[in-house]
Amino acid sequence: MKDPFKMPFRFRQKDATLGFTLVELMIATAIVGLVLAGAVTTVNIWGRSSMSLGNYAEMSGSCRRSLDVFAYDVRMANGVSVSSSSTFTFTAYDDTGTGTASVTYSYDTVGKTLTRTYDGVSRIILENVEKFGFSYFDLNRNATTDALSVKVVQIEAVLLKTVLSVANTDEIISARFMLRNREVSV
Repeated sequence: MKDPFKMPFRFRQKDATLGFTLVELMIATAIVGLVLAGAVTTVNIWGRSSMSLGNYAEMSGSCRRSLDVFAYDVRMANGVSVSSSSTFTFTAYDDTGTGTASVTYSYDTVGKTLTRTYDGVSRIILENVEKFGFSYFDLNRNATTDALSVKVVQIEAVLLKTVLSVANTDEIISARFMLRNREVSV
């Protein structure tokens, strides 16, 4: 009688050649490991690039909004009382054009913020400011420190934002604004 559990000879030989050797498995595992390491590195670099792009977009937008507010205030200025490298205080016509309001822009080196104070109400308009400075010029575009002769204000700032150990900088260079309503003599 035939053994029902015994396979015919032709099937036994074929099954013996179907497996992988240990060396083949190790090589395949190493190749898969290298491919996975490359994929993880690529995703990591892509993620950091996306974070950097988001940082630049956010910094650019906040700079643009802050400069718009600053430009509006400075162009309405009719008197300057304090002009230092980190603080600029002036009076400006209010929104009605009939009254005046006291406006102060000040840079906080500890908090790294630029604050706008309009008639006693303070609001942070720029954050993550690494370096900041106001420069002042007279009617002939000569640098001045005299508050009575200020006609042009230049604002310079370097912003630094770090997210997930990715540091991005966005620099505002030479944004100058003229005090249109300010009368000064040459």
